[in-house]
Amino acid sequence: MSATRKLTVRRATRDDLTAIVRIERASFGRDAWERKWFADCLSAPENCLFLVASRGEIVVGYALAVHNQSRSELDSIAVAPSHRGLGIAAALMNRLNAVLRRRGVSAMMLTVRLDNAAAIGLYRKLGFRRERRINGYYDDGAPAWRMRTSFGSV
Repeated sequence: MSATRKLTVRRATRDDLTAIVRIERASFGRDAWERKWFADCLSAPENCLFLVASRGEIVVGYALAVHNQSRSELDSIAVAPSHRGLGIAAALMNRLNAVLRRRGVSAMMLTVRLDNAAAIGLYRKLGFRRERRINGYYDDGAPAWRMRTSFGSV
């Protein structure tokens, strides 16, 4: 598939679930979330913002944030291994942030593995700052960074 094919970011639908789960498993292995969890998020659009990125008809990434009136949590983001390094995660995050700002959300939090340098670099470029280290956060005992960004005024 051509990397030059136009990238589209849109809301996820039930038709996207198979591709989302495939990307999730390729990205997170045994730590991957189950299909049911993603389906549940699709059923709660009032407080779940679930986006996919596609090239043509092929879903190549997704991002999911849960929010209330003022804050959001990036629960999951992943890009298909064959499409990494092409700006897809940044495009998903930028769209996620724009929609959340329009909804009146003023801040986003996330948790990321301490050893995930690529993700940490992306989040820092997008304005996230480390708040604290959480030892033993992941099932395998790995530590995480808790990060946060503020969107400012709408």
